[in-house]
Amino acid sequence: MRRVTKSFADLAANTWGPWAPVRFQTVTARDDFLLSVAHRADSGWGAEAMGADGRGAQVRWRRGSFLRLNDVAYAHGGRIVVQVMQHRTH
Repeated sequence: MRRVTKSFADLAANTWGPWAPVRFQTVTARDDFLLSVAHRADSGWGAEAMGADGRGAQVRWRRGSFLRLNDVAYAHGGRIVVQVMQHRTH
């Protein structure tokens, strides 16, 4: 008999979501945010600068980590833009 070592919830928690844009008021604020995320690399967040937009970045997170990441972005004057998709049921 095979023993299951990880639950579905554990596997879902390790799955990264899609990239989402973040917009900041200044380049300095964006750079400070990126440094802050880099120092917390093990907290389930990822961030990188957007090359074409000096005040923009993109972020992604693991399940359950969005609210903390959003707080960090907001503290640096940023706003994460998440697109919500609607599904219709018939």
